[in-house]
Amino acid sequence: MNHLLVLQPLQDGIAVNELEFSKCPFWVQIHGLPCEKMNRANAIKIRQRFEKLLGVEGAAEGLFLNRSFLRGRVEINLSNPLPRGFWLRRQTSAGRDRWVSYKFEKLPDYCYACGRLDHDNRECKFISGEEGINSGYGPDLRTGRARKLLFHGKPIDQLADEAEFRTGSV
Repeated sequence: MNHLLVLQPLQDGIAVNELEFSKCPFWVQIHGLPCEKMNRANAIKIRQRFEKLLGVEGAAEGLFLNRSFLRGRVEINLSNPLPRGFWLRRQTSAGRDRWVSYKFEKLPDYCYACGRLDHDNRECKFISGEEGINSGYGPDLRTGRARKLLFHGKPIDQLADEAEFRTGSV
C-alpha cells in the first residue's frame, strides 16, 4: 500500500521499546551536477545534507560518468523533512547558480505539505494546507530504481546491505 515499514533485528538484552525505528536507508539520485563535480569527493560533501552516507555508487577514483546523476545510499531521519536539493553556487560571473535536486528510489507515500515520511497531507500538523501548496514537495522527489552499477567501499557496502535487510517497503 506504499507505506514505509521499518524493521530492526532483535538483540539479546534489548527490550523492543528500546529499539530505534526513526532512521531508514534510501537510494538517492543527485541530479543536475555539472560533469566536473560528479566525483567521490563531492558526493562526500553532499552527505552533510543527510543523516549518514552509507556509500556511493561508481568508480573508486575519478569522475562518475556512468550515468547523468550521482547515486548513493543514505540514511534518512524519518522525523525530519526530506531534503529536496540545494543551490550550487558558481564562483565565476559567467556561470549561473544551478539547482541540484534529489530523487529518492522506492520512496513511500509522504506528506507533500511538509516533506515528512510519517504522515500524509490529510494528517499534517506542521504546515497548514495553504502553506503546503507551495512547499516544493510533490511526486517529483520519487524516481524509479536505477540499474545497479559498481558500489565501492566494503564496510559501507555491508552497512547498506544490513540496513536494507532491516527495512522494507509495503
